[in-house]
Amino acid sequence: MNASDFAKYLQRMIAITDTGLTFTKDPFDRERYEDLRSLLSEMLNQGLDIDSEEVVKVMKPISTYATPLMDVRAWIVEDEKVCLVRGKGEDSWALPGGFGEVGYSPTENILKEIEEETGFTAKVERLLAVFDTNRFQLQSKQYAKFVFECQLLDGQFQENQEIADLQFFAIDQLPALSEKRITKEQMEILWQVYKGQREQYID
Repeated sequence: MNASDFAKYLQRMIAITDTGLTFTKDPFDRERYEDLRSLLSEMLNQGLDIDSEEVVKVMKPISTYATPLMDVRAWIVEDEKVCLVRGKGEDSWALPGGFGEVGYSPTENILKEIEEETGFTAKVERLLAVFDTNRFQLQSKQYAKFVFECQLLDGQFQENQEIADLQFFAIDQLPALSEKRITKEQMEILWQVYKGQREQYID
């Protein structure tokens, strides 16, 4: 079994365990699920290249049915160059955006993220793609990554708590990317959809 398959099996077992703990009323079943969680935590520590802090986050019990999470990203193009941001203390770049927050729709989430990270207000033009992170950047949790084409309106970039820099890059001159957030393959797909060279992409 390769590392990718191993990670997917662990991811699925964690989801099943969380769902079992949420809905079981049998104390013996609860004990079994808790034991299984402990074993999965140990397997995560030993079998995947993730730090102990991330393991704690992954294994934090939830009280709802386990489902994929939501990530939203903004595709902003000016003068045939794509907007990327660099987080504080990081050397790699990504599309503006982040995790979806409860209480906001996907489009409300991305407009909120754009303003927080770039200092600009913006408007959403269209949905370019929905990526399954298990296909492109397998990690401890599975995300549905919504990428919206957006247009900047008013504002000015200033370094903030999250973002150290904002720049526009030609698609064939991309810097090092934060691959947990966006990969080169995803960027190329998005460029093709944006230019009308392929249909909207949905995993």
